[in-house]
Amino acid sequence: MIIVNMPLKRDFVKDLLHEKTIDGITYEYVKTEQMKMYFNTSEESERAASVAKAAIKKSELGPALFFMVEYVK
Repeated sequence: MIIVNMPLKRDFVKDLLHEKTIDGITYEYVKTEQMKMYFNTSEESERAASVAKAAIKKSELGPALFFMVEYVK
């Protein structure tokens, strides 16, 4: 599972990752608690967080967003 922690544009990130496969990793939105968005991933590793972070950064709004992505066991 990964957590995306961001204050703004959560719907944008949800649409960007939910039910998408990026670099062989599939992301599934689980829930939002305060500023944290939880996603299950098909690959349980730090790489899943890195791939998600890179995908957000490369998106049209990514360079302007402040966010953190972390892998949790």
